Amino acid sequence: MVLQFIEFLGGETGVLLTRMVINLIVITILIRFIYFGYKKDKEYAFTFFLFNVLIFFVCFVMLKSEISMGFAFGLFAIFGILRYRTNTIPHKEMTYLFTSITIALINGIAVMDETLIIMNFFILLSVFMMEKIWFSNKENYKTVYYEKIQLIQSGDRQAIIDDLKSRTALKVVKYEIRSMNFLNDSAELRVFFVPD
Repeated sequence: MVLQFIEFLGGETGVLLTRMVINLIVITILIRFIYFGYKKDKEYAFTFFLFNVLIFFVCFVMLKSEISMGFAFGLFAIFGILRYRTNTIPHKEMTYLFTSITIALINGIAVMDETLIIMNFFILLSVFMMEKIWFSNKENYKTVYYEKIQLIQSGDRQAIIDDLKSRTALKVVKYEIRSMNFLNDSAELRVFFVPD
């Protein structure tokens, strides 16, 4: 069916348009319906989407030229390193970035048949299952610098949680002490909360 559609569109333009439509549908599902269910961060979503589109077009162009796959993967590694070298990107967002790059690579280079649809489907299914079923813990966390060292020294966990709730207006459920600074009488806490 996919091959018949390509023949209907005609030639290389039909292949490009078909691959592009498949790629855009898959990346939209990944970002809009899976990633946004986890975290509504438009800045990262913008990055995932544009990385996917740009790499898709680079892959499609390289498919028509005599460039080795090793060179191609090196090029994509440089793309990833250039922007994210100085900023710390959370592990989950980095995983979504690599997933969007992988989707672009598959849709830009893989043989145009039913296996392309199957690969895209299983990538989306895997991310969906990991995000919504296996790791559906709704707790998020933030790093907080906490100056009430006396409460931490007293060991009264509930008093600290209550204080964090009142000061941050978050539904705090627990915290971890990451480090303590006795020069400033403060502590770095990882505060776990349930988002609204």
